[in-house]
Amino acid sequence: MNIVPLFAAILFSVLGVYICYDYRRFNKNAIKTQGKIISYDEYFSKDNDNLKRKMYRPYFEVTVNKQTYSVKSKTSFHSKVIPIGQYTDVLYQKGDEKNARIANSNGVGLGFLFIGLSIPAYYFGLFHEL
Repeated sequence: MNIVPLFAAILFSVLGVYICYDYRRFNKNAIKTQGKIISYDEYFSKDNDNLKRKMYRPYFEVTVNKQTYSVKSKTSFHSKVIPIGQYTDVLYQKGDEKNARIANSNGVGLGFLFIGLSIPAYYFGLFHEL
């Protein structure tokens, strides 16, 4: 047994399950509406190769019951995928509109990716001597 890959496997699988759970929990009662992209926050993020990449986090407005909320997205992109001023689908929970999410960034695919990455890590952690 090798502890490092096993730890990584547990971390990846727990993170993947949480992302899938959060996706299901949020989307179960989510209400879809239109939101307008108002700006982007630009910042640099280092990847695994220690290279800096410019990332873009959108800010959008969503109006619910004649009240407008400005929301900073929890998801970042490698480009400005939605032009400023354009409307896009937004999901929100009734009573928690300030935590709305851009619909196309609210995918379960990332959860499945982490779960998939945990499989070889479990193999190397449990059955393979390094």
